[in-house]
Amino acid sequence: MEDVKEYNKEEFSIQPDSLLNFIKFRRTIRQFENKPVEKEKISKIIEAARFTQTGSNMQDVSYTVVTEGIQELKALTLKSLKKIGEYMLANLTPQTMAYKRYAELWLKMYEEYLENPNFNDKLFFNAPALVIVTANSVVDGALASSNMELMTNALGLGTFFSGFFVRAAQDNKEILDFLGVKEGKQVVTCMVIGYPKVKYMRTVPRKDADIAWK
Repeated sequence: MEDVKEYNKEEFSIQPDSLLNFIKFRRTIRQFENKPVEKEKISKIIEAARFTQTGSNMQDVSYTVVTEGIQELKALTLKSLKKIGEYMLANLTPQTMAYKRYAELWLKMYEEYLENPNFNDKLFFNAPALVIVTANSVVDGALASSNMELMTNALGLGTFFSGFFVRAAQDNKEILDFLGVKEGKQVVTCMVIGYPKVKYMRTVPRKDADIAWK
């Protein structure tokens, strides 16, 4: 019950237009300062996820924070992507041709990483922190991740979701064991977090929403 707070309009309300502008201003960040992210800020990001709704109130979402082990995890991930890429290129079909460029990219990323691990980090971009979200339900993990991203931006940090990592971690025992993923859970997202090295001064356009009114 210590989590329960009485409603206070000044502390609990936010103007709709301000919220929408905050969301519009969100940008994916892949350039980070050489500066660690404070543990208190990471904890606050996870706190935003902890209070996100889950199906049947399962509260089944878990978080693995990686800071000291980023280099080891990076090596495992690139090794996995290289293996996946080699398999894809050796088994191309008309249906998988669209993914050929990813397979070639993963092999190139691995080779460049071996040449210069720090300069050629095209996976985590030398960010100082990762938060890997795992859950029994993909929907629960994705909802939590969305709130985490909002809190990340509110704290003056930048982030991007690494889809490459999620692909590399699928059914990869080395990576799952390294993260300590619990039985029955799967990797849903990998948030790469750090202080932005770039500053944007405007929002970006988007396609019109695809809406069907019934």
